[in-house]
Amino acid sequence: MALKQKLEAIVGTEFVVHEPSVLAAYAQDQSFVRGRMPDFIARPKLVPEVQEIVRLANATKTPLVPFSSGLNLHGAAVPARGGIILDLTRMDTFACNEKDWSVLVEPGVTYEVLQNALIEKGFRLMAPFGVPPRRSVLSSYLERDVMLAAAHLEYGNYLTHDTELILPDGEVLRTGCWNIGGMPGGMYGPGLNKLYKLWTGAQGTLGIVVKMIVSVQHLSAQRRFFFMPFDSSEHIPAVIRQIQRKEIGWECFALNRFNLAAMLNDEWEIPLQFPAAKKMSARFEALRKALPAWTIILGMSGSPYFPEERVAYEEEALLQLCRETGTPIDSKLPGFPDIEKVFLRESLRPWGVLRKFNYKGAVHDLSFKVPLSKIPECEALMAALAAQAGYPPQDIGGCAVVLDRGRAAHCEFDLHCEPDGAAAREGIKKLWLAAGRALLDRGALFDRPYGDWAEMVYARAPGYAAKLKQLKQEMDPQGILNPGKLCF
Repeated sequence: MALKQKLEAIVGTEFVVHEPSVLAAYAQDQSFVRGRMPDFIARPKLVPEVQEIVRLANATKTPLVPFSSGLNLHGAAVPARGGIILDLTRMDTFACNEKDWSVLVEPGVTYEVLQNALIEKGFRLMAPFGVPPRRSVLSSYLERDVMLAAAHLEYGNYLTHDTELILPDGEVLRTGCWNIGGMPGGMYGPGLNKLYKLWTGAQGTLGIVVKMIVSVQHLSAQRRFFFMPFDSSEHIPAVIRQIQRKEIGWECFALNRFNLAAMLNDEWEIPLQFPAAKKMSARFEALRKALPAWTIILGMSGSPYFPEERVAYEEEALLQLCRETGTPIDSKLPGFPDIEKVFLRESLRPWGVLRKFNYKGAVHDLSFKVPLSKIPECEALMAALAAQAGYPPQDIGGCAVVLDRGRAAHCEFDLHCEPDGAAAREGIKKLWLAAGRALLDRGALFDRPYGDWAEMVYARAPGYAAKLKQLKQEMDPQGILNPGKLCF
């Protein structure tokens, strides 16, 4: 029986796609990664169907690439060797456990759908800044997207608990407390475990995660946002460090004027597809002239008990700190009296900054971790390299999210280009690669090495890369799972 017929026998005729026009859309995304056209797209609904497809791929030695939403935007789900795209978007069920403050999700559950459902129940899902609303929650957590509240380890990126995954031989493995009980979370409730980290970074290299339990948090009616404007990034690390020493607030991050202007520009819509259509905007230009070079944004949230008191004493401590250091602070920015309302919304649905894609159509970010003190140095390096390459430094978007109470920061710097201009796109790629290498030389950690980043990162750790390849070979001897991608 032909491969197509076997796939149809597993998931049904209507859920196996072979049309070239559809296949082409899966062969690339807005990143610099360019893959090969897949042979088929299979869309399972149930876990046993995923198991059968994995076993079929093993038997036929066919590459198999899981696809949850296609909104990684860095080439993680672009097939390097053709084969079968395992489109998991039909696996879209979730179940909230209000007692344990957790939710069980499948790969097709999106941020927008899940957050809306949780808000109705009085909870909130921790979400990354700039995440597309239709991005898979499961794959986002699996790929360690950085949450806005990452200043807290417990509310930042320590949110994943029990998982259910399909190994390269088609067998089911459950991690955490789930592996000793017959229900998600087991008899003791979901447990924080480390074993699932073997499968983080790129869905489907060592196994396919089909269910995940993640923590949710209480959504307080008492929430505030404050804003600290700066003429440069020079003094931002010192101010953030003092805020974090006093453990003030939940969300703590900084935006440069480009990204803040894009976020506030109501002439631009949030794109549904990436790359987006380029759209000129006089409003955007006016905004980035009026806004400060950098702004620290600090969010506070009341606890389930005595919420007003918690926000009040944190606000008092913050205002006292700013008085002592001479740092300007307000719940609004000059000319933007309603900005607190914007961030009360964006902290729950943080995709407004995606309006930046309207500027040129495509955005190529450099995403890395550095000590908090190195943010100004990294910004200066990016500006210098951009100027040398003929790219306007003022067109670089900037964002820094505080990690682990000020010990480090997650930084993103954006380069913009039109997706259809081959010469300009090649120029941006050269700048993007040069900046990546220069940042690595300065100690930046690219902990999610997609595409060309992977080559740069693994070349500097050959022993580590060799062990990963050995692990991949032992777990996936046929080399079918997302071939060309290396583990984490």
